[in-house]
Amino acid sequence: MKSGPALKQLTAHRAIHDGAQVQAKNLTADVMQLFHAKEMEECLKAAKSLVQHWEEKVVAHADAEDEGLYQDLLEGDEVPDKGLYILMRDHDLFRKITAQIKDKLEKQGKVTQENIYEFTSLIIINDFHHQGEEETLFPGQ
Repeated sequence: MKSGPALKQLTAHRAIHDGAQVQAKNLTADVMQLFHAKEMEECLKAAKSLVQHWEEKVVAHADAEDEGLYQDLLEGDEVPDKGLYILMRDHDLFRKITAQIKDKLEKQGKVTQENIYEFTSLIIINDFHHQGEEETLFPGQ
C-alpha cells in the first residue's frame, strides 16, 4: 500500500501527531479528575472514550504508517531499517496497551489506578515516539 503525501511531510505529519497527543492528554486529564473525584460511572465513560481515541486516532495512524509509509521506506535505503523497526515496536505497544486497557475496563466495570498508569504510559511512549519518528523520518529538518 502506498502512503499518502501527508505522512511524508514533516509539518503535516507533526500536525497529525500533535493533534492526537493534545486530545489524548486532555481526555486523560478528564479521566484522572473524575477518578480522583470518585465519580466512577462518569470516569468509566470517559475512559472508554479515551480508549476509543487511542484506537481511532493513534492506532489507526500507526496502522497506516506500518502498512504504507514504513513499508515504502523499507523498500528503499533512505531511512535505516533499524529505526523503522523501533518505530513499529512503538506502534505495537500502542496496540497492546490500548487493547489491554479496553479488556480490563470491560472485565472490571470500573477504572482503577492501574488503568490511570496505563493511560499515562501511552502518553509518555507517544512523546518519545514522536521524537524518534521525526529524527528517523525527517533528519535535519
